[in-house]
Amino acid sequence: MPQPSFRVVRSARALAAVALLGLGLAASARADFDEHPHLAAADRAAYQAMMQLRTANNGPAAFGGHRDQALRLLNMARRQIRASVWYADHHHP
Repeated sequence: MPQPSFRVVRSARALAAVALLGLGLAASARADFDEHPHLAAADRAAYQAMMQLRTANNGPAAFGGHRDQALRLLNMARRQIRASVWYADHHHP
């Protein structure tokens, strides 16, 4: 049986590392949402919108770059939502 190329092995390792990092971030972020149900709902809505946009993939030029920009903005919105939760949890009046 032929050995996988270095490139394939490296890509698989990078993918596994990203998946583990994502799971860790998701777990830590979810714990913070316990006291912020409206922010949790907003995060879920943004995530669901991202999944719909990713499904609507008719090629890189099909939407004139607007779909990709919407994905970037939704990702930014999710980061800001998480920053809001962190701020609320760490800055008590």
